[in-house]
Amino acid sequence: MASFFGAQYVGSLNANQEQVFKTLPVANSVTVTAGDFVYLTSGRVTSASIDGKRLVGVAQSTVTGNSGGTNTVLVDVTPNALYAVDNDNVGTTYAASLVGTHFDVTGATGAQLVDTSTTANAATGGQLLAVEYAPKSPYTTGDTDFSVGVFAISESEFRI
Repeated sequence: MASFFGAQYVGSLNANQEQVFKTLPVANSVTVTAGDFVYLTSGRVTSASIDGKRLVGVAQSTVTGNSGGTNTVLVDVTPNALYAVDNDNVGTTYAASLVGTHFDVTGATGAQLVDTSTTANAATGGQLLAVEYAPKSPYTTGDTDFSVGVFAISESEFRI
């Protein structure tokens, strides 16, 4: 079982691409946690009620927003970024046969997971595309972890 929540950057589909970051204001009274997928609302990022929203990227630190919009967070907005993310395995258990399908993100700040019960094809949506099953990586335990997958953002706010 994975020992983390949220997203851990593991590379990009472009192989040698460097990460791209953007500093964005955090929504008033909202806390985003390092590793949270975030989306825009009224010009600010949030991770609240994340299910089904078009994603901007992944927060790199923990920040609570203020009314003036001066509290900002660095967000990984790397095009075609790949992230190791734990699965909730509720309703549907994540399996190798689900690579190539799409999923939504679920959970509160600091506790986001892939919602495996939302598996769908590209035509019916999903925030994340499953790219790999059970990676071996230092983000899990160094051993193969069957509750973790590698995902790319498929519903990005910044893709035009």
